[in-house]
Formats: sequence, structure tokens, C-alpha cells
Amino acid sequence: MIVVSVHGVYMAPSIFGGTPVVILKDERNRMLQIFIGISEAFAINSALKDVTPPRPMTHDLAVEIIKRLNAEIERVVIDDLIESTFYARIFLKANSMTYEIDARPSDSIALALRFNAPIYVEERVFSEAGYIERVPEEYTPFDELAID
Repeated sequence: MIVVSVHGVYMAPSIFGGTPVVILKDERNRMLQIFIGISEAFAINSALKDVTPPRPMTHDLAVEIIKRLNAEIERVVIDDLIESTFYARIFLKANSMTYEIDARPSDSIALALRFNAPIYVEERVFSEAGYIERVPEEYTPFDELAID
């Protein structure tokens, strides 16, 4: 498994006008792009920027529930790629037991960032997905978007 960090959230041009993408980066500077939904893009970007909304968003609510149950997210693993769909697992620790929970990578990343938990990607997934070595020029950083 490879430890990765979140390099950033971007908007990639598409036939729909734009599609959010989160880019993960490993220690060898290889980048893995995962296309995500707009809500998850906001959730990941707000965690990266340490911005707390006035009312809890879904991921913030999940964090509050997990903490009140005296649990924590231990790690997140993006472990599979099937027909262009990424799969992930959240490892949640509570009462000295670890629970493995199937989740979308975008939700897993949003939660991992809020818990400062490590994010891992299986080497096979990096290879199958076809990593990139730099962010494409046509991608717009999420922070630069004017969303009304």
C-alpha cells in the first residue's frame, strides 16, 4: 500500500461544463485523479482549507457522531478499481475494536482529512488507473471557482 496526500480539488472540463476531481499524490510525485461529486468536492476542499460551515454538513455530522461514540477513523484505503469505479474502506476504531466499512473514496477522503487519518492506495489501483505526473493545465483549482 502507498500512503498518499490530497494534492487538491479541481474542476475538470467535461461535456457537462465541469466535473470535480480530487487528486492524490504519493511520495514519488505520482498523482491519481478520482472524479467525484460536487458535494464531496466541497467537503474535501473545506477540510483542506480548515473551513467550518456555520451548520454541519454531512461529513461534519458524521465526524461528530463518530467522536461522540468515542471512536476515530484509523485509516482509509482505496483498494479497488472495477469498471472505472474506485472502491475504498474506512477503518474505524472504537472500544479497542477495528471496524472495516465499505465507502466511496470521496467520502472516505473527506472523513480522513477531518480526523487527520492516513490515506492509502493499493499499488495495483495506481497502476490500473493510470496515474498522472502533473495536474492538467485545463483543470481549475476549486478555490478559484465562482460558485453562486
